[in-house]
Amino acid sequence: MNLKLDPPPVPPLSSSQRSRLRNRVMAKSQPMDGHSTRRWVAPLVAVGAVAAVVAGTLVITDDQPSSNLGVAGTPDQNSASPASGAPKVDLGAVPRGDLSALGRGCAFPDEGTVKLVWSRHVRGITADSTTSVAVAVNAKGRHPASAKLGYRVCMTRTPPSGRLGAAGSGTVVTDKAWTSRPTATQGLLALDANGFEMTADSSTLQLWAIYRARPEIARVEARSVWKGKVGEWTEGVVDGGFAYTEVQAHGKFTNGDHLGQEVRAFDAAGRAVPVKL
Repeated sequence: MNLKLDPPPVPPLSSSQRSRLRNRVMAKSQPMDGHSTRRWVAPLVAVGAVAAVVAGTLVITDDQPSSNLGVAGTPDQNSASPASGAPKVDLGAVPRGDLSALGRGCAFPDEGTVKLVWSRHVRGITADSTTSVAVAVNAKGRHPASAKLGYRVCMTRTPPSGRLGAAGSGTVVTDKAWTSRPTATQGLLALDANGFEMTADSSTLQLWAIYRARPEIARVEARSVWKGKVGEWTEGVVDGGFAYTEVQAHGKFTNGDHLGQEVRAFDAAGRAVPVKL
């Protein structure tokens, strides 16, 4: 009898399986007492994920089905045009008094304050909160082998009340993602997979992402996608060579289903710039 049997081959994880794994890691990092906390997640997907795994019944008021989808859930840029009167997430520069706290929040545990490369003040996950998002770096710390340069993307919520869920979170940026640049056919380049955040009562889900942006991009918009239905276009942030998009959905969520987002970009004249995430 041959006792030296090779184990059966293990197929690679699908995108939905990777998303579920990411979601479980985040869920297990939540405190058991319901209070807010900060969490750090290693990058399970290096660049360009456009969906998070959630579940339950998600209600989106826009009943028109998503159409003209291009690569990876990106709208056909030939038919896209800026949304008139689209809501905005941008609140301007991070208040000066909040920058030190944001720098501390972008640090890994026991790392101290890191250097902020880029930051922005944006809307919160609840109507009475706001958020600061940032790209930061600490080249001297201990980093994963895939992210030795020490870059990371992070966010901090204000106020960090118990019903917000996590008061802050972040993900390391792989060296490959940081050193890559947008191209003529890929005007936005995500620095990491989408951040996935949820309120403590599981009633609001938020996806956010920070990108490098081509110089000609003056406006970015994103909308949520759920089973062929789409939310309203929401204007993100374009500033200093970076861009930020964020979408929210409201319902009662548990693990299992997909929430995605579509992203599009325009130059100063309103002409579409190709985006492939």
